[in-house]
Formats: sequence, structure tokens, C-alpha cells
Amino acid sequence: MIVRCGSCRTEFDVPGPGRFSCPACGSVNMVRAAGGAPPQGAGGGLVTPPPPPPPRPEAPSPKLACPECGFSFIVGQIETATCPNCAAEVPTGWTPPENGK
Repeated sequence: MIVRCGSCRTEFDVPGPGRFSCPACGSVNMVRAAGGAPPQGAGGGLVTPPPPPPPRPEAPSPKLACPECGFSFIVGQIETATCPNCAAEVPTGWTPPENGK
């Protein structure tokens, strides 16, 4: 298999996938297994594809303000929350889903 050095663009023969030093400049070149042409950079060298994007974050939990003290805090799926600042009971407006529906 003929490959091109990513540094000096010299073409040389390799037996297959692996790491090979360029006979002209000595740069180490990674040769991947066949399975489609790997992407090449502007200099002709192999380019590692970018990693996949991170997973999308879950929707943020709702934030409430305590009607007693005004403290803002985040709540989960509960009907009534206790204010962490003044211990007042704060209705969240969330209702549990009906059984099986």
C-alpha cells in the first residue's frame, strides 16, 4: 500500500495498517486499515475525526421563589417543597401523573 507522509508529502510503500517512519524525513505516520478513504488534511496527512458531540443535558429543574422570604431554589418533581432558607412549605404546582396514564 502506498501512503504519503503527513510532514514532507513523500510517498512510500507500507505492508498494511500500523505506525511507520517516513524514509525521507523520519516522521512517524499512522496508517489505518482499509474501509473507505480516511480524511486528509491540507498537507495530505491523515486527520483524526472530531469526537462525537456530548449528549444533550436534561431540561433544568424548575426554580421557585419562596413566598415567605423570597429565597430562590430549584425543586424536582414534588407537590410541595420546604424552603431551605426559612422552612416554609412552598407549593410547586407539580401534580403526579395518574396511574397508568
